[in-house]
Amino acid sequence: MSIFLKQKYSIIFIYCVLIIILCRGSSNGYGYKRNEDPIITVFKSVIFNGKKSDWERVKTDIDIISDRLDDVKNIFAVDLRSGLNNGLSQRNLQEVIKVMANLVFLSIKEKYYWNISEGLRMFTRAKVRLRIAEEYYTLLLSGNVRRYDKLNGTKFHDEIFNKFTEARNDLGSIGFLGAGAVSPRLKDFEIATKGIEQKLLIVFPYFESGKEITY
Repeated sequence: MSIFLKQKYSIIFIYCVLIIILCRGSSNGYGYKRNEDPIITVFKSVIFNGKKSDWERVKTDIDIISDRLDDVKNIFAVDLRSGLNNGLSQRNLQEVIKVMANLVFLSIKEKYYWNISEGLRMFTRAKVRLRIAEEYYTLLLSGNVRRYDKLNGTKFHDEIFNKFTEARNDLGSIGFLGAGAVSPRLKDFEIATKGIEQKLLIVFPYFESGKEITY
């Protein structure tokens, strides 16, 4: 094998290793493995401990995501703490779950917000955020959407699923060594994610969506 070919394959190998390292660092979603994001784990724990009437544990669970409550308040001007505190003081699990679901919705919006703010320029980061948003929906909200579809003859779940697929395609592609790269489609991404948001607000009319963000 010529020196040129050796150098070429060495460069490709190093590039692949770097991509794997970067993807592992980012694909875990800000340091979390799949399905282990605190929003997901805490939501499930709140339901589990709430059904056992372990309200002290429910409060401890919610304290874990205090920073997430601050994030959505700072970005969307929605303060969910009062609703959670009311539900806790009344030991009303359904109220707590409704507010937690609202947090999930706003956390999905937050992922869109940061991607759009960056203009989808940070491909790996944008892909991870969108993947987390889809996990939030699939694991925590889709059950209610499916029930809504069954009761109302709609197909919102399928439509939301398709919108997530569109949004992933709108991220573009970094290609390989620059070859086959596809530029992101920011406006199309905004349209797709807004479509998801609008359908969720129909299914969950009690959600607070917060202030509209202008970019």
